[in-house]
Amino acid sequence: MGHDHHRHEHDKGLRTKLHWLLQIRNFWQSDVNREVFAMAAPAAGEHAVDVGAGMGPATVLAARRGARVTAVEPSRFMRTILSVRRPFQRARSRITVADGVAESLPVPDGSVDVLWTVNAVHHWVDLEAAFDELARVLAPGGRIVLMDEDFTHPDHPKHATHHDHEQETTIVDVVAIEAALRARGLEAAGEKTEAAGVPVKLIRATRPAG
Repeated sequence: MGHDHHRHEHDKGLRTKLHWLLQIRNFWQSDVNREVFAMAAPAAGEHAVDVGAGMGPATVLAARRGARVTAVEPSRFMRTILSVRRPFQRARSRITVADGVAESLPVPDGSVDVLWTVNAVHHWVDLEAAFDELARVLAPGGRIVLMDEDFTHPDHPKHATHHDHEQETTIVDVVAIEAALRARGLEAAGEKTEAAGVPVKLIRATRPAG
């Protein structure tokens, strides 16, 4: 029975990896990631943090623009893919792949000029801890862009297969997140809108410069 259990877990792990490999094009370069990258607008010389970086579509773009990027990713499989991708980038010296989660970001206090995350907030386990971390790491004048696709919206192309995902994940409530970030001294605005042609939940925030 023990042997069968381990074999089942091994097969399950292989199926999971195969699923991600089949989806690699979507995660390698994503229209939604490009939209968030444009909103975040990382500049040359800035320290950027990509939370839940995945295979690094936004990380790569930011490094090319001249930002120093810490790509924070909890999945060892995703970190491996990004680490394999990194050496092929001209801007590879500006990319650091780091093991971490939103609730415990591996960067110093007040060191981040711009931070973003794409389709990751619904994976965060402890939202209060995550918001504490966002406030901790953001430098004066720093900015945040948090975006999750709104699969509950009937106009989303994946609504039929993904509309009930919030029953199994953390609910992304733009009003509550805006309030939580404001309570931590940030200027914030949350809304349901559209990006890259799909409905999204978007929260943008900044730390006052002075």
